[in-house]
Amino acid sequence: MNKEAQSVVVGLLGGLLIGITVSGKFTSYVRPGFGPLLMAAGIILVIIGVISLVTVVRGEVRRDRAAAGLLGTGDRAEGAEQGAHDAHGHQHDRSRAAWMILAPILMLMVVSPAALGADAVARSAGAQGLVGLAPTPIKKTVADGYTPNDGSGSAGSGSSAGRRTIPFDALPAGPNPVIGVKDLVMRALYDGTNSVATTPVTVVGFISPAGDGYTTGYTIARMAISCCAADANPTRIHVDGPAPYPVNSWVAAVVTAQEGTATEANNYVPVVEVRSIEQVQQPTDPYEH
Repeated sequence: MNKEAQSVVVGLLGGLLIGITVSGKFTSYVRPGFGPLLMAAGIILVIIGVISLVTVVRGEVRRDRAAAGLLGTGDRAEGAEQGAHDAHGHQHDRSRAAWMILAPILMLMVVSPAALGADAVARSAGAQGLVGLAPTPIKKTVADGYTPNDGSGSAGSGSSAGRRTIPFDALPAGPNPVIGVKDLVMRALYDGTNSVATTPVTVVGFISPAGDGYTTGYTIARMAISCCAADANPTRIHVDGPAPYPVNSWVAAVVTAQEGTATEANNYVPVVEVRSIEQVQQPTDPYEH
């Protein structure tokens, strides 16, 4: 690939970044907060591509004019020197590496990959309990120098019914407040007030098959990312009974969590009771953060 083609590829890459940022499709790959950075990077790449292409074209024109004798004495010498340099460095102007960049650019221009779904849940699902903060009681004997965790002492930031708890903000006001699947899972595991067991909440996620620890029913899941889709991990709640929609269908469900259903045996996936459920469009940002 010569320098002209390389310049075009750089410009196309910048245009692609600008396009997916303006359209909002970038949230299928990275956090929404990266939007301004992607836009800036796209603009810079377009500028670099244009400047590089103009420089190469001007050099070609100057060399051709020198060969035709249309330049002044000083310009002719400069053009001849440039032509000699181009002839000597002709092989250095070509690189095969740029073709590797062109392939994903063309792919993203033609096909927009979908957000991670049920397949990703099956591949990467694991325990949802916080590391070092098991939601079930850790029992020690007096002989070991510990007192039993019977709910009378703090095992985390607090305790309730012998389980470790951490403080949470109050649920949003209003009937069936909307919260994230990740928030629901954490509250079901560690909220000492059992807010999501007593208050119906609305969650938005996609249908996935029942995971480890469950042989029937289905899962409502949502992928959570820290930076980009490469580090995505699923957060899941389980529903008993047949799934009302096909796998990967996005739904909005009003649910309450059943206390004590999330255990180590089922990777701390709580069971929820569904009050109502309806199919919805995939959110603009398909991931939680």
